[in-house]
Amino acid sequence: MIKSGSPDCSIDRTFTSTFYFPYKAIKITPITRTYRNPIYLAREYKHMIDKGQVKNQSGLARKLGISRVRICQILNLLKLSPLIIQELEKLGDPLKSKIMTERMLRPYVNKSFREQKDFLNIIKTLFKL
Repeated sequence: MIKSGSPDCSIDRTFTSTFYFPYKAIKITPITRTYRNPIYLAREYKHMIDKGQVKNQSGLARKLGISRVRICQILNLLKLSPLIIQELEKLGDPLKSKIMTERMLRPYVNKSFREQKDFLNIIKTLFKL
């Protein structure tokens, strides 16, 4: 008979566990990141909308799981001068490192061609492209 409140009431219900850990550490492979060229990304998004894979920017945002504003920011990169876009495409896709981001390019979308070209020269100088 088990009485409630008895200090011995849980003796029959206790258990023990034994854990064995490996002696050798398991090597974890480092995650290799891929850095997308924002111009290629913008062209892909535009292509998806033009081909009818999605109805509009909102549909694309839902499909990709990112915000509608983010889609708009990336697509606005296509408003850069065609010469600048061509030079940025020469960097290739994916990029070796995070040398070019959408956020870096965003302020130059509405600038003059001269200012865009100056920015491109700075990028080429900094990263020896």
